[in-house]
Amino acid sequence: MSLWHRLPPVTADVGNGFVATEAPAMQRAIAMALLNSEVKKLPLVVELQFSAGAGERVVVGCRNVYVGFVPVSHLADLRGQLLAAGKAPLRAPGMVYPDGKFRRVWVGAPPADGFPAVEAGYDELPEPTPAIFGIPINRLRRDR
Repeated sequence: MSLWHRLPPVTADVGNGFVATEAPAMQRAIAMALLNSEVKKLPLVVELQFSAGAGERVVVGCRNVYVGFVPVSHLADLRGQLLAAGKAPLRAPGMVYPDGKFRRVWVGAPPADGFPAVEAGYDELPEPTPAIFGIPINRLRRDR
């Protein structure tokens, strides 16, 4: 057995699917997970992976970039599946799709009747303020 032996991935059971949370705060990360040629081809089929996050959260990753979180409605189930998978990667199919001014991540097989509307309050983290090298643009304008 080699030192670099990897366990085969385990496919997560995500039921009918769900929208990953925190899309407004994760827009840069979602864009980083896409190739330049893919940005205008949305919706785009992707492979997603899950990992344990801070506290009780489960993080959704795409191409080694964190792109969202598992919503509370599916959290206990996915945490259980992560524990059962052990060191094997837990994966699921998904899609990146446009939703108004945001790109969102759908976890699961594509929904037959279109992507569901995301109700107000679904995302808890605020959209980050535009910044240049970490300095908020509004601050630069006030200092003039």
